[in-house]
Amino acid sequence: MKTFLLLFFAIIQSTLVWAQSDFPNKPVTIVVATPAGGATDKTVRLLVKQLQTKWKNGVIVENRIGASGNIASAYVAKANPDGYTLLVSAGPFSINPSLFKTLPFDTKKDFVPISQISSFASVLLVHESFPSKTLNDFVTVAKNPKEPLAYASAGSGTAQHLGMELLKSKLKLNLNHIPYKGGAPAMNDLLAGHVKVMLAGMGDASPHLNTGRVFPLVTTGKARSPLLPTIPTLQELGILDFDASGWCGLHAPAGTPADIIQRINQDVMAALADPAVRQGMAAMDVEPRPTSVVEFRTFMDSQFAKWKEAVELSGAKAD
Repeated sequence: MKTFLLLFFAIIQSTLVWAQSDFPNKPVTIVVATPAGGATDKTVRLLVKQLQTKWKNGVIVENRIGASGNIASAYVAKANPDGYTLLVSAGPFSINPSLFKTLPFDTKKDFVPISQISSFASVLLVHESFPSKTLNDFVTVAKNPKEPLAYASAGSGTAQHLGMELLKSKLKLNLNHIPYKGGAPAMNDLLAGHVKVMLAGMGDASPHLNTGRVFPLVTTGKARSPLLPTIPTLQELGILDFDASGWCGLHAPAGTPADIIQRINQDVMAALADPAVRQGMAAMDVEPRPTSVVEFRTFMDSQFAKWKEAVELSGAKAD
């Protein structure tokens, strides 16, 4: 009997090892919390195009938008932890635990990090009809006590939302937040003039910077953007000692085997090294950020702490 049990467990173990080394043997679904056409979506699709050369059974990009990314996160948290359902995590993923009183999942316990994908700065844009074309003039308009100035963001809890709320607090501005379900629909309304101001991710802004329909006033990164070398940063101006850069990465449901996590990490890092992927990201002023699993976990810990402080300082709340 003992011999039978040992043989049985040996077969089970060898089957599991074979199944994991054979990953992926069916399509992998990558869930994105933002709409198709936005900067994060476009970045992920660049990555996926390269991953499909390695993952021969295909990769499905599924956009599940809404609730500041919580709908997508809740879906992946409940998925089978086998590596075939992954979440594209982004700024709101690390912000929402501080922004929302309750969540339908535990952000830190229900997911495991795989790799960071990218990092990008944001730019403060005004519509061409806006009366101010400099930051100083914008501040004057935004301090009007009689009429709040509406601004768009990619959604509540995004780096852009919190960046504007911190600016509002720092400079005593009279602003009214208009959240959208992603950067692309917010940008569409800015271009149409339905809203006059937006702090946009560089990937969403880049196609429109030279059209004359919007004007950049300032960026949020630590250094000036290569796409906007004449536009200063908030830190450079001494206005806000805060880096409101955005990012995206990959998380899997908790319980996903470590060797599968490592396999996905290695394939993502290889894909991010591909010249076509890097060129596509550079065109949007998005920086590839391949990391090890350990490095991404450390990054996430810093993001949770950073955005908790930002939420407390700004007084931002989920809309």
